[in-house]
Amino acid sequence: MQAILDKAEELANLIHESPAYKSLRAAELRINGDAEAKDLVERYNARTAILAEKQQNLEPVEPEDKRELQDVIQKMQSNQLMQELLRAQTEYAMLMNRINEVLRENLERKTPEEEEQKV
Repeated sequence: MQAILDKAEELANLIHESPAYKSLRAAELRINGDAEAKDLVERYNARTAILAEKQQNLEPVEPEDKRELQDVIQKMQSNQLMQELLRAQTEYAMLMNRINEVLRENLERKTPEEEEQKV
């Protein structure tokens, strides 16, 4: 078990040094340092939380709720820092998805014993 955890730590260190992770962290720091962008993120999170809670409680989602969320999304889409963050998040997600694929492919491979049973 410890060997697995050691490899996980090694992988985390490699990810930490990757361009994808560095771009993501840099974009997040720029967002946190910009009042307008940070406000947009906070408004978006608040709006989506309200809508999720209403849906979970089977309450109607009012058109005004949807309109307010759409307004925040449009402002986010036109904000340069938010666009940079989205690109960085996408790049990082692609890296993590590829890592997951490699793990899954290697975990699902057949052992020589399994191959022999197939014949």
